Amino acid sequence: MKELIYIVPCHRIPERCLHIKGKPMPICTRCFAILLGYLFVPIMLTFKDLPLYSAILLSIPMLVDGFTQKWKWRKSNNILRFITGLLFGIGQSIFISIIIWFIVGSIK
Repeated sequence: MKELIYIVPCHRIPERCLHIKGKPMPICTRCFAILLGYLFVPIMLTFKDLPLYSAILLSIPMLVDGFTQKWKWRKSNNILRFITGLLFGIGQSIFISIIIWFIVGSIK
């Protein structure tokens, strides 16, 4: 079961991972938060008319954080990575629910 987490494409840099009892988690903080955000899919499926722009807006903070860090304009921290990753995961949950409702509507 532990090896299952290694299918997640993640850089696994120890200083960017949350630590439990002094040991880094097998995925970084941002990837962990994105996966937590995916848990919102069942909740988002209860709403049929979610606008697509809400998914896009929730994805923007992570993109800004990730690219400004990649371009070495600033250095991010794990709290910011967690927050932006969670928002991105929730945005992706909204996007997934929109796609599912579109498919369900096309079948009828």
